[in-house]
Amino acid sequence: MDELSSISDILLSFIQEKMSASASIFNLWFNEFKLASLADDKAVFTTPSAIKKNILSTKYHKLISESLEEAIGFPLEVSIVTEEEFRAPADKTQEKTTPVIAPYFENAKKKDEDEDEEKIITESISSPSGKRTLLDDYTFENFVEGSSNKFAKAACYAVAKEPNTYNPLFIYGNSGLGKTHLLYAVINYMKKNHEGINIVYKKCESFLDELIKAIRNGSTTAFKEKYRSCDVLLIDDIQFLAGKEQTQEEFFHTFSALYESDKQIILTSDRPPKEIKPLEDRLRTRFEGGLLADVQPPSFELRIAIIKQKADAMGLTVSNDLVEYMAERLQNNIRQIEGVLKRIYAVYSLTSAEVTKEKIDEVISIIDPGNIPTDALIEKILSTVSKAYGVPADQMKSKKRTDTVANARHVAIYIIKNLTELTLKEIGAIFGRDYSTVISSIDKVEKNIKTVNNYEAEVNRLIKEIKG
Repeated sequence: MDELSSISDILLSFIQEKMSASASIFNLWFNEFKLASLADDKAVFTTPSAIKKNILSTKYHKLISESLEEAIGFPLEVSIVTEEEFRAPADKTQEKTTPVIAPYFENAKKKDEDEDEEKIITESISSPSGKRTLLDDYTFENFVEGSSNKFAKAACYAVAKEPNTYNPLFIYGNSGLGKTHLLYAVINYMKKNHEGINIVYKKCESFLDELIKAIRNGSTTAFKEKYRSCDVLLIDDIQFLAGKEQTQEEFFHTFSALYESDKQIILTSDRPPKEIKPLEDRLRTRFEGGLLADVQPPSFELRIAIIKQKADAMGLTVSNDLVEYMAERLQNNIRQIEGVLKRIYAVYSLTSAEVTKEKIDEVISIIDPGNIPTDALIEKILSTVSKAYGVPADQMKSKKRTDTVANARHVAIYIIKNLTELTLKEIGAIFGRDYSTVISSIDKVEKNIKTVNNYEAEVNRLIKEIKG
């Protein structure tokens, strides 16, 4: 893959992350959108048709410019032309890029986004045209397995291989841990190995929007037929059903119809069924009646494996020491790791410079402003607490035991314990104390939070200030 193609792929991933629309709308306008040339002051993109050029130039130009700057690290002028215009001589391109397509978007009848979404998702899942989509990149083979996700992956593979093995399959865990990757992997495996299978994938919010539209337009019969006649139904982020009574009613009947017909149902959520509130008991019991598989935050070893795999796939050379450093810094989720690596790759594909610890810190601070190295974080905690209580950091570390100093020390210890991965012994070493003193400090703060007016609010304010 050449550098322009690599930057195009990274840019498109940034754009898709930023778009509030569904993946289908993204594909509608950004399919075959490519970076054609890159100069010191200008980036030229191509798209197949004049209509797409106009939409991209008017509706999405700012998004493209901001995402390009984010991808390569500096701003450039963005120009969007058709593939034909790009191939034309420069003087003709000038004549062609000025005209008359602008009124199209204003005067043409607005396409219904739900219909666009249904069309593209149906094409990409049920009857693929042969063109690659972003969905194709998610497979079981490139899902990096560890102890935190091994069970969920095995469960998804089992139902992909033999639908109705576990029904329903309910996968839960925090955002960015790979749940959607597993859903797409199921879809890709089934498309390849179960000819003619009818698969419907939806995000829960899209399901809700489609139901509202069907009710408004009097087309609920078609809506029910679509969802109750599929062989496999995958709903992402099912927790958004909470509190939506009419949607829960419709989903209950859809669920029951599919379940009674031995059709496979796979759901994901950011929490287990018992924690989705308010949710009707009849739905909760059905969700819990199948197999529950949780996805936990990746371990240090799994984060190392993920970084190495994704860096290798990008052709990005990172030393083992820096891989471990990134794994220590990036503890939240896999999506965060991908974002950092994409940005680093975008910068270094242009400059060919070596990946350094300083550059990693710089990129992480952009992706996750609250994520700073442990040493720097401790200094920031001490400085913030010192300023709030008027107690110098060296006094917090001293043997001084006045009420003011002791309270500041207790709060600093409590915040360090909550914002870092340091052990009690390591925290004690900062203050010249043993781990039992650290435990005592934490207990005192927790007691004050429960018994002293405004104490919890003050501690939370300090934590928020420290995290930026």
